[in-house]
Amino acid sequence: MNTGLDVGSTTAKIIRLESGKLTAPKVVPSHRWKELLEDENKSDNIKTVETMETIVSTGYFRKTVPHTAAITEITAASLGVRYYIPDAQVIVDVGGQDTKVIDLRNNTFLINDKCSAGTGAFLELAAHYFDIPVESLGKLHTRARRSARINNTCGVFAISEMISQLVGGYTMEEVICGIHQAFARRIAQMIPPVETVVLIGGTVLNTGIVESFESIHGSTVVVPPSPQTVNALGAALYGEKLRPGD
Repeated sequence: MNTGLDVGSTTAKIIRLESGKLTAPKVVPSHRWKELLEDENKSDNIKTVETMETIVSTGYFRKTVPHTAAITEITAASLGVRYYIPDAQVIVDVGGQDTKVIDLRNNTFLINDKCSAGTGAFLELAAHYFDIPVESLGKLHTRARRSARINNTCGVFAISEMISQLVGGYTMEEVICGIHQAFARRIAQMIPPVETVVLIGGTVLNTGIVESFESIHGSTVVVPPSPQTVNALGAALYGEKLRPGD
């Protein structure tokens, strides 16, 4: 059995690959990552993690969790995306603390990790200001009749702009739409010219982000099944290379 364990800055994800079949992925907050392994170890069919599983870890905490091998998010994303989309060209992995742009055509990548701009943390900050769950942002985006212009994606200045736009008569929904567009503009600046972009990461479960990015960048956007667990899948697939005899 090959296990992919992706422990990122915000969430931990696990997926298993056995005899070519994928188990249903599981997601928990990062600080509860042990639950992902403990749940499986309670099964009568699994004796110990060490003897029955090849665990490949990835993510921020890949070197601090149990693992047979640890790989970067770049490698995991490339393998996971190609499982669903063999001809993928460019991957954008939007994480909680950074965003990675991976160009599969020439095996290069860029990482934005200097501030919250273009990361899940930026959206969490906006949701906190409105005192709403971050999961609600996409639904509220769809209710907007227009978009408030938000120029800054630096957290402090963006909040100031949000307040100014609310004072100026924009609704919460319209400001949220503006936040998503500012977010998408920030990411689009990192991406080379390309026909198709694959978006992954828990942040892209927000339909407002996907819609904004597609309209701003102009490329065809593809979101694979379970985009939040693609890197865990990639890690599990990497495990197959370590156990060629299975």
